[in-house]
Amino acid sequence: MADLEELRKQCLASLYLCTDNALKYLDEERDSELELLKNCVREYCAMEAKQGYEAEALVRAKRDIDASNLDSLDEKFNAHFNSLLAQRPPNIDNHPAVREFDKRVRNGLKKPAQNLDESDIAITETQETYVDAITKMLIKDPVRNTMCGHVYERSAILAHIKSRTRVRCPVMGCVNREPMQISHLVEDEEIRLRIAQQSAATNNQSIMDLSEIDSQ
Repeated sequence: MADLEELRKQCLASLYLCTDNALKYLDEERDSELELLKNCVREYCAMEAKQGYEAEALVRAKRDIDASNLDSLDEKFNAHFNSLLAQRPPNIDNHPAVREFDKRVRNGLKKPAQNLDESDIAITETQETYVDAITKMLIKDPVRNTMCGHVYERSAILAHIKSRTRVRCPVMGCVNREPMQISHLVEDEEIRLRIAQQSAATNNQSIMDLSEIDSQ
């Protein structure tokens, strides 16, 4: 399941790159391509929601049966899945991935058309690099401090908090003076998606560079 989630994030990152490029280079076909890309993003979000419901439905179904009625597992699973879907229909338009897509489109439409080199196609115009304040390495598994908004590498900040009492945010110049607690940390899905997008952009650029070398 973890591999599937990672693959889905990589696919979303690639869709974001396609969105950036459509905004930069397309004119007449831009709106139709953006609509197609958004539908793809929505489909990935729907798959994520379905996966969550399926996992919960399976847990409930297993709880309802015993060794004497294993044949009813499939029936119980479907009943719980449909019930969850009816009770909590997924709000796809409010999913972080869809919000990120809409934000990219809004920002892209504000920018004037530019004549860029072909080597710029796979790279977004501006990228924020997320470096962990403790390890000084690029963040791969981000968590955000709800008290100050700073983002850290999950394993590094957890070890930092557990290493001593009353530790503070390790980011230099942080104005938050409250001792850090694990409960202050939350997953930041939007930052995770941006990191995946940056990784995909770097990989795409490497492939383009290798292709240029091979063609010489």
